[in-house]
Amino acid sequence: MGAVSWSSEIDRPEDRHRIMMRRGSLDQSQARAVLSAPLTINSVTLPNRIVMGPMAANSPEPDGRPGDQTVAFFERRARGGVGMIIAGGVNSTRRSYEETWFRPLLRLETDEFLPEFRKVADAVHAHDIPLIAEIMPGFGRMGVPGKTRPIISASPMNVVIPEQNFPNGVIVPGGRSTPVPDEASIAEIEAFEQEMILTAERAMRAGWDGVEVAAHMSYFASSFLSPRTNWRTDRYGGSVENRARFLVNIVAGIRRKLGNHFVVGLRIIANDYMEPSPGPEGFAAIAKKVEEAGIDYVALSTGCYERMADSAPMVDGALIDSGDAMIFKKALSVPVLLQGLHDPMNAARAIAEGHGDAVMLARQMLADPDYARKATDGDFEKIVRCDRGNYCMRRLVLGMPIRCKLNPQMGRESRRGAVPPPDRLIKAPIEQAVLAATGSPTLMGIAGKFVRKSH
Repeated sequence: MGAVSWSSEIDRPEDRHRIMMRRGSLDQSQARAVLSAPLTINSVTLPNRIVMGPMAANSPEPDGRPGDQTVAFFERRARGGVGMIIAGGVNSTRRSYEETWFRPLLRLETDEFLPEFRKVADAVHAHDIPLIAEIMPGFGRMGVPGKTRPIISASPMNVVIPEQNFPNGVIVPGGRSTPVPDEASIAEIEAFEQEMILTAERAMRAGWDGVEVAAHMSYFASSFLSPRTNWRTDRYGGSVENRARFLVNIVAGIRRKLGNHFVVGLRIIANDYMEPSPGPEGFAAIAKKVEEAGIDYVALSTGCYERMADSAPMVDGALIDSGDAMIFKKALSVPVLLQGLHDPMNAARAIAEGHGDAVMLARQMLADPDYARKATDGDFEKIVRCDRGNYCMRRLVLGMPIRCKLNPQMGRESRRGAVPPPDRLIKAPIEQAVLAATGSPTLMGIAGKFVRKSH
């Protein structure tokens, strides 16, 4: 538990130095060797260093159960040779289901859909690929309040997203401000801890290989990490130990209940780019506390909702060039997974230089489900490169089925060439009209003037 097993000539620092005599010296053959190296995380062995990162592109049924498209989506990426799949968009508590701002999401907070989750696991495991569920207690400051149910967070601080901080292609005139949450009570926090432990158990019962505890962006768990968003004076606020307590309790509880061979990861902010901020050193200190409770890997996430553009960058390398990833790598003994490296040469270079142990790809996996196969075969030039235009993200925000302009089969894997269902023949043209209007800088600029004038 909690140890990395290396399996190639990049295993030791002296071997990495031999490969990397200077930054940028990796050739394509060496890059292929780096990306093709197996990686053991607890009880599972990844065949390579390319991981599909979590995203809400799972296309569940309206009630939250995995459907045929869910199975086909994950199976297609497993067949494409990815080393491990982390499934995002998984409801893990009752509150997270009630307060979500986009539907449908996969529902693992109930036993009702375990047979369907088993089908997903079986489809992925048919290709000998590990499958992890990213579990999240609640949406916190990004949640939607109900008539009698407020949103809750570590402290009563809302999220304010300036217009210019949205990702490329996402135009929100006037920006967005969320409601001010209530401060979560001790009882509410402890209830979340227990629900997360039970959700991890459901994942294991459904045949999944592990869970990833999510503490990223501006969701509930991440609100405990920084003194900027956590003003508490009880045992969940103040010191590093107290700010890590919520995550430590969840991980320790999962270990007590499920033992040492079930994979438990942590997704955490590497740098929120806010002021004041604990910075990467402060976030790494919390990750170290959680590591001591029994995690097997740490997946790094950049930014927060206040800095959304940094979470969906236009170029590779923010975690690497800033040195943020290296701070985590030096602080931790478990594998570190790196976000935001679409170019296989950049990904291999980051691993060879010791910034991390594997790379996570999300949008790129929508554009090319065969990315991992092409990268590990050395066919870099055949990769369909994500244009980072965030067409997929815009559709998600607008409540539409996720698609990719570069991959016509994305979101349609289960059709296998069949004609679209009748409702899609009606909805698709309407969606395109809405996308055209909301993607027009001119029209949205006019809307923005009205918004600013009204304020």
